Amino acid sequence: MKLLSKKELKARFNLKKSHYIEPSTTGCQCNISDDCSNLAEHHSWGAYLDKDKNVNFRLSTFPDALSVSVEIKSPLKRKIKFYPLENKCNGLFELKVTKKIAKEGDRYRFVIERPNTAVKRVRDPYSMCQDNFSAWSIIFNHYRYKWHDKKWQEGKIHAKVSRRANDVNKLSPVGSLRIYEINIPSLTKKGTYKAAKEKFKEAAKIGFNAVQIMPLENCFSYNWGYDGVDKFAPNRNYGTPDDVKKLIDYAHSLGLNVIMDMVPNHIGEDMGDIANAGPYTDGCNEFGLRFNYEKENCSAARNYIANAALNWILNYHCDGLRLDLTKYMNSDFTMKLIAAEVHHHAPDAFLIAEDARDNDIRVTTPFTDGENRANAFNHCQFTVSILNNQCSLDNLGFDSEWDFPYHKQIAALMLEYWGGFAKSIYSYDRVVKNSGMRVKYPMSHDEIGNIDGTRLITKIFAKEIDIYKNIPKSSKNKREQHFAHVAHHILKMLLTGELEKMNRKKFLYFIKNNYLALKANVSSLKQAYRKALKKYRLAVGATYLIPGPKMIFQGDEKGEMTYFKFFRELSCGYEKSLESKGYKPGLEAFLDSKIGSIKYAKKYADDLNRTAKFVKALNRLNEQNRALQTGKVESTVSHPISWVHASFCREGENKIFAIKNFSEISYYSNYLITLPKGKWKEIFNSDDKQFGGENNFLNKKEIISDGINQTKISLPEFGIVVFKAV
Repeated sequence: MKLLSKKELKARFNLKKSHYIEPSTTGCQCNISDDCSNLAEHHSWGAYLDKDKNVNFRLSTFPDALSVSVEIKSPLKRKIKFYPLENKCNGLFELKVTKKIAKEGDRYRFVIERPNTAVKRVRDPYSMCQDNFSAWSIIFNHYRYKWHDKKWQEGKIHAKVSRRANDVNKLSPVGSLRIYEINIPSLTKKGTYKAAKEKFKEAAKIGFNAVQIMPLENCFSYNWGYDGVDKFAPNRNYGTPDDVKKLIDYAHSLGLNVIMDMVPNHIGEDMGDIANAGPYTDGCNEFGLRFNYEKENCSAARNYIANAALNWILNYHCDGLRLDLTKYMNSDFTMKLIAAEVHHHAPDAFLIAEDARDNDIRVTTPFTDGENRANAFNHCQFTVSILNNQCSLDNLGFDSEWDFPYHKQIAALMLEYWGGFAKSIYSYDRVVKNSGMRVKYPMSHDEIGNIDGTRLITKIFAKEIDIYKNIPKSSKNKREQHFAHVAHHILKMLLTGELEKMNRKKFLYFIKNNYLALKANVSSLKQAYRKALKKYRLAVGATYLIPGPKMIFQGDEKGEMTYFKFFRELSCGYEKSLESKGYKPGLEAFLDSKIGSIKYAKKYADDLNRTAKFVKALNRLNEQNRALQTGKVESTVSHPISWVHASFCREGENKIFAIKNFSEISYYSNYLITLPKGKWKEIFNSDDKQFGGENNFLNKKEIISDGINQTKISLPEFGIVVFKAV
């Protein structure tokens, strides 16, 4: 096979010397130490436009590649230029040219020639900018945007969360995270990066100190983001890469840390270019193309995903990363490599894993002192040992992880999945003790969107009206999903005022028409909603009263009952894989998921405002008390008969005692409990009038406890009382 055609050879030799620059990074992949030694190397992949506007084309492809060339075309011209890259060795190809050959905005793609294989034209795996699913990548200038967050980046703003926070630098610890999880396309009516600014402003006012953005990796249409096919290029359906930077810059000006959600366990199955670009993939898993992290030539995929992590931190100034389903990476070596690279090049940045291995303690075990020194002073050898599978996997170095056991137990208490409530209380007590610095949440996008699309408040309401009681055992899941949507429809009609406008005849017809064996009237439905609202707030409040990071999904800070559905347009046989969700994804699901799509009647809109005040007060409580950030749960009290749980948290002299009543029984100065020794003052009560309570169950007097004898306190139904040592 001829390596280059006459036309290609002519193009190679017609490249004037003045237009060609010898690449500064001449290392090859057979010498991994050169590949991992400095930050410039991390920036050099794909089509890197430097400060002088020279372009470095660099691709790691198959070791047997005979040639790699780059095709370049201007967006204003049809003519395509063709330039071969230099073969460094072992599948590493590189070419650096001046702006007379390639410039910002030009489209480009790589042409790969291998023995006994058809020539492949592929877009750049490291593409920084894409016109959606175009076969061409776009040369992007990361130096063009002028950042305004210098003090934030330098650690001079105390609101900045850092994994290195201490009493000297005064930065905020990872345990102080109060996270607002958002999805850009459904967050606002416009669904753009620009429109999200107003919601960020609202989040800051309510007291969140971080936003977690569901993945922005370029993917098919508007999306949740977990089907990304371009790990470095933000989804253009919502705006430009610079619009993303402006949004993050704005977040920092509000005191909000930005956590970027990224997907290291697969590549979306819509476009398999990366499989043709090099040894990056290894077949498929249940989500899409599986990365080649463990087999031959795996360093290409490992370096690729580590560089993707650094891209969001270094180019987009993200403060932390959340890595999706790291369990399905099936490569703890790669997890540790990501941590090593991030710790070395961005020491303040923190990492959160959604690991799903039942809280495997290794995930959040920090590096040893020896590894930290190696990472700081001999980074090259340390990363090489990871790439060559020659390091300990007893500690993967992540700073936190999603707390699946906690979510399951708080949901069980709210929905009473199990027959024995006492069992639920004991199980809840166990996860409270073991939660530590994991991210706790009542529900995330997963538990809403993957389970019929309804939120926790709707799920509680459905249980309260006993809507599931006559579901036949056959095809139970499908019937449950149907009735969940019926419950959502009833609740929506109630909260928009439509239900109250019906006369009795129309109401009974409505109930009958929805196949409900439901004995209900508008009054009983109102009562069910009020009870559901109290239980929902209890779930949120209980989550906030355990040390460590907390998270609330968009809309839940107000008690929204808007759907959140999986709403991508369908392709590649997704219809079958999504049947279990209980609804049809697509445009209608997208519109259903838009925050603000429901127009509430005034009295119910007031409920949303009061819930927002409730969450704001909880955020303030966490901000002002280190015991709820980095403290320890020193003791707990479980009262399964009265369905009450209490916990004592402490950080130094900061002591918090929180009591949660999971029953519908209220106690007026007659609930007996033993507080730890000392003087205690109530600082939070869910019965407060500002939250819509009646101030009937406040504990206004200071309590002096000897730590032995019981004290009588007031405790509202489905309520929370918090005491602080004074």
